[in-house]
Amino acid sequence: MRPCAATLAAEMTPEEHAFLLRLLEAERLPGPHLEIGTAAGGTLAAMMRCFDDADRPPFVVVDRMTYFPDQLETVRRNLKEHGLRADDVDFRVATSAAALREAARRRERFDFMLIDASHKVLAVTADLRWTRLLNAGGIVCVHDYARRSPGVMLPIDRFLARNHHYAKLGQAGSLLAVRKLWAAGSREIGVFDWIDSLLRSLPLEVRRKLSKRQARRRAAA
Repeated sequence: MRPCAATLAAEMTPEEHAFLLRLLEAERLPGPHLEIGTAAGGTLAAMMRCFDDADRPPFVVVDRMTYFPDQLETVRRNLKEHGLRADDVDFRVATSAAALREAARRRERFDFMLIDASHKVLAVTADLRWTRLLNAGGIVCVHDYARRSPGVMLPIDRFLARNHHYAKLGQAGSLLAVRKLWAAGSREIGVFDWIDSLLRSLPLEVRRKLSKRQARRRAAA
């Protein structure tokens, strides 16, 4: 069981959490806010409380809700304990890819995105495809952007190197904030990004499995 399932706390450090909330309060972006990967909803509740009920933008959450048992009900309970209405959140229990297809079909747009789901290269690359729905001037934040999480850092570094219409706003701990400066004529994630992610994912997955096997051997010794 994940600790956050019992504590209902955000899976960010205090430094990262404070940086995120300062950013939201300073920007006051009016358009829909998207969170990809919500854990127990601790960060979601904090982000929503940055706004008064009257001027809070729509919040959308994309998550398969399989992180721990009864995850969706835990998130809803967490929001209630923070004085928030869970029914005000558009929960989309689906994979990132499936939810994106539906959002694109409905021509949705967002002003803010927080990506904090799987740390695997292919999954992060899939989540980055949502940026095509980010409005110019909007912000995308990525958690666990650090050397300890190469599955996050590698695709983000490639994304920024290839998409010059994005600029770093700042970083606290492993929370990176980036602004979309203008809308590009093509999608941010293309075929070659997928090929690169696939090639990078194979050695990282082998390394991860070896590390887990070694950890089990040490625990049994």
